[in-house]
Amino acid sequence: MNKLPVYTIALLLVPWLGCQQSENKPQAPELSRPTPTSTAEMIVPPAKDTTLKSGRHNTYLLSSRDKKGFFIERSDFPAGYIGEPHIHNEHLYVTIIKGSVYMGFGEKLDTTQPLKPYGPGSFIIIPADQPHFEWFKEPCTMQIEGNGPQNTYYIPQTKKENK
Repeated sequence: MNKLPVYTIALLLVPWLGCQQSENKPQAPELSRPTPTSTAEMIVPPAKDTTLKSGRHNTYLLSSRDKKGFFIERSDFPAGYIGEPHIHNEHLYVTIIKGSVYMGFGEKLDTTQPLKPYGPGSFIIIPADQPHFEWFKEPCTMQIEGNGPQNTYYIPQTKKENK
C-alpha cells in the first residue's frame, strides 16, 4: 500500500488541528504598564529650608549659596511672585521642574515683554553679572545650581511719579 497519501493528509491535518486548539486557549494576559504611582519615591537628603516673606520657599539639597563650592537648591515660587532686576556674581544653572517662569534680561523690570514662559524641563543659564528679572503667573518649582559663595545684587528701580 502506498503510504504517501496518508503522510500528506497527516502533514495537512496536524497544523490545522493545532490552529483549532489555539483558538480555544485562553489568551495570555497583557503585561501591565507602569503607572505614575508605581514609580519610586523621590529621595531627598535632609536639608535646611526657608520660606521668605515673599512666599518663595527654598530647600537646600547640597550645601548653600553662601558657602564656597558647588550648591543645589530647589525653590518653589508662588503665583504672582516677581523677582526684581538683579545680578549674581557667579553663573546660575536653572532647571524648571514644575510650572513655568517668565524671565527677562535687562536692568528695568518689564512684565509686559512678549516673552514665552519656560516650562518643565527647560534649562536656563544665567551668566554672572547678567541683569535679569523673573515673574510667575502660576506656582513654579525650579532647581538652581551654581558655585558659591553666590551673592545677589538688586538693581535700584526708579519709581514713576504721579503728577
